[in-house]
Amino acid sequence: MPLVKRIIEPRYLCRGTLPNGVASELECVTNSTLAAVIKQLGGLSRHAEDIFGELFTEANSFYLRMNSLQERVDLLAVKVTQLDSTVEEVSLQDINMRKAFRSSTIQDQQVVSRSSILNPVLEMYQRCDKPPPPQHPDSLQG
Repeated sequence: MPLVKRIIEPRYLCRGTLPNGVASELECVTNSTLAAVIKQLGGLSRHAEDIFGELFTEANSFYLRMNSLQERVDLLAVKVTQLDSTVEEVSLQDINMRKAFRSSTIQDQQVVSRSSILNPVLEMYQRCDKPPPPQHPDSLQG
C-alpha cells in the first residue's frame, strides 16, 4: 500500500450543499468553487515550497559529499606523482604486514526515525487519532 506523502485539499471543488435561501444558485456555486480553487492553490504552493526545500537539502548534501571526494582525489593525485616505482620496492611480505584499509565514511543510521519524518508526513501523523491505550492481557479475558 503506497504512503501518500502530500495531499492537496480540497479535493472536490464543486461538491457541497447550498445554504437555504440563496437568491442565485449559480453565483453561490461559482463563489464556493473559486474559494476552493484558491485553497487548493495555497496548499499547492505550500507543498511546492516544501519540495524545493527538500531538493535544496539534497543538493547541498550532494555538493558537500562531492567536495570531500574531490579533496581526497587531489590528495591521491599528489601522492601518486610523488611515487617513483624504480626507487621503492615493496616485498609481498611487507604488503601483507600492513594494516588493512579502514574507511572514514560515516554511515547514516536511524534513517527511519521521528526526526527524519518529512513535514507532510508529520502533519498527517499529527492530524490522526491517537492510538487507544494498551490493555493488559489479563483484562482481555472475560
